[in-house]
Amino acid sequence: MKPLGILPWNLAIQILHFLLLMVILNRLVYKPILRMLEQRKDRIRQALEEASRVKEEAAGERARLEAQIAEERRTSQERLREAVARSEEAAERRLGEAKAEAEKILAAARADAEQTRAQALSGLQGQMADLALAAAAKVLGEGIDENKHRSLVDRFLKEQLGELA
Repeated sequence: MKPLGILPWNLAIQILHFLLLMVILNRLVYKPILRMLEQRKDRIRQALEEASRVKEEAAGERARLEAQIAEERRTSQERLREAVARSEEAAERRLGEAKAEAEKILAAARADAEQTRAQALSGLQGQMADLALAAAAKVLGEGIDENKHRSLVDRFLKEQLGELA
């Protein structure tokens, strides 16, 4: 090795220095760097696990909220149907009440008209009887028994105008 310019003692010292440098670097630099990289890898893994857990929780919460929204929609639709049914029922009830009131008013009007008709016919009948008595008195030229004549006229009117009287 001498012909190559390598001294064995220098080579041994250099190998020893190299090994000593490797031990020092290993203790002071490589191990702390490796430990820091391992810790960083653990933090990243934990962060990914936490993110995955949060994502699952978010998906579960979203599903729960969607179910709650669907339930609220169903409930509001049911309330709306009930309100519509109640309003239709109230409208029908009011319509029935209005019809009943109209029928009552119509019946009262019919009864009033019938009473007015009866009074008019009664008055007309009395006037016809008076006219008949007056005409008969003029034709006969003398008075006749008014009560007898009135009963004859009333009987005649009932026979002839029975459906109107």
